[in-house]
Amino acid sequence: MHRSTLSPLPAEPATPVDLTAVRSALDTVLKSPEFGGAARLQSFLTYVVEEALAGRSVAIRARKIAEHVYKRPPDQGDDPMAVVRVDAGRLRRRLDDYYAASGKNAALRIHIDPGGYAPRFEWIGEDHPTGDAPTKPRVVLSRPAYVAAVSGWGVLAVVLLSLVVLRLTGGAGAVAVDPATGRSADIREALFAASPAKLQAVNLAEQARGIMFPPLDRQRLESVLSMFEQSMDLDPTYHGGHAGAAQVQAMLAMTSPSASYREDTLANAATDAARAVDLAPAEGWSHSALALVAMGNRQYGQALDISERARTLSPEDPHVLEFDALIALFSGEFERALAASEPPDHSQRADHRFSHRNVSAAANYHLGDDRETIRLFTEAARAGDPISAISMSYLIAAHHNLGDHDAAEAMLSLLNRAWPGFPVDALFFRLFKDQTLATAVIAPLTDAGWRPRAP
Repeated sequence: MHRSTLSPLPAEPATPVDLTAVRSALDTVLKSPEFGGAARLQSFLTYVVEEALAGRSVAIRARKIAEHVYKRPPDQGDDPMAVVRVDAGRLRRRLDDYYAASGKNAALRIHIDPGGYAPRFEWIGEDHPTGDAPTKPRVVLSRPAYVAAVSGWGVLAVVLLSLVVLRLTGGAGAVAVDPATGRSADIREALFAASPAKLQAVNLAEQARGIMFPPLDRQRLESVLSMFEQSMDLDPTYHGGHAGAAQVQAMLAMTSPSASYREDTLANAATDAARAVDLAPAEGWSHSALALVAMGNRQYGQALDISERARTLSPEDPHVLEFDALIALFSGEFERALAASEPPDHSQRADHRFSHRNVSAAANYHLGDDRETIRLFTEAARAGDPISAISMSYLIAAHHNLGDHDAAEAMLSLLNRAWPGFPVDALFFRLFKDQTLATAVIAPLTDAGWRPRAP
């Protein structure tokens, strides 16, 4: 359901709870074992609760949280709101843990609903400050929660429609079995019977997984991360939401010029990857996420070992192979990168969101075959595969190495127009284990006329 079809949002209600009671509940949450050592999440929760109590729930936005809680101006040079979105998911899960354990008997509960950052306060039981004890929990919806509640029926309708289509088609075709996961229509129907939320969590994670590339498209990755976070909110026990979120955060961290952002985001990615492994230790996706986080922390040997384990667990999962190829490429294991990027499964896929041709082209470059590099990158472009500043840099370097300076100059012009001032050199040096491998691309690129961006 599109927001434009909703009835107008109600005016934000006057707070029907005692301010002292809310602050007392907040203080109890902050001092609980579940929030111990989580200073940033404590500050986050305190800020949004106090803003709500001051009547400013509608104005609570990621930008304001970044500025007031994390002291990160929006023009810092990176996207400070990304950390806010990640921490919001962590905060929701901590609150869930708290109310499942230490706060299970709490009369007043604080929620941060998906889709926004404004808190919602819920009275449980008869301990109500006005004395008019409700017969069931009274919920005060924030404006974002109201939208989520109404639009939630649209999500359920989509799930029901999907199941009807499966019945009418007999589960035939690509709908019946996802080649990336092998998850059959029968399994989806079983998930729906157990819980529509669980099925929607799986659907969201698998949809997000299919659009993670190209890794340099930060805007795309931010949107994909939101999908994985929503999957985790719908079903915190589904490993795919955690594994996918870890992979996206690792890619965002590795491609960011900000050291502090990389550190924070990789820490969050490590937490999510570890959770995925705890939930599904026999799933290759879980270990593939852990491997990418290890690479982000420049632990290349560990990343290769963990990724090999992921391949052993899920040898036919093209996503696992894709990340294994990337990890092998930047670790300098080019033969392994070629083997992982050329499975027959890839040629059978109808979509082109994978970057296996690009990885194969880059591996061939480092193995000294410039012509094959050009052929594969050209083939990737024609097929509609992701094109990035990295692939353009390899193409320019390969043409320059072959003495085709006109082609190198033309492609350099395209690179400068499509990614003006992009710090290709800094990115290559961050990604490669061996800095000489980065230089092998940057040197001919520079000879062709490319110039690094002034600091």
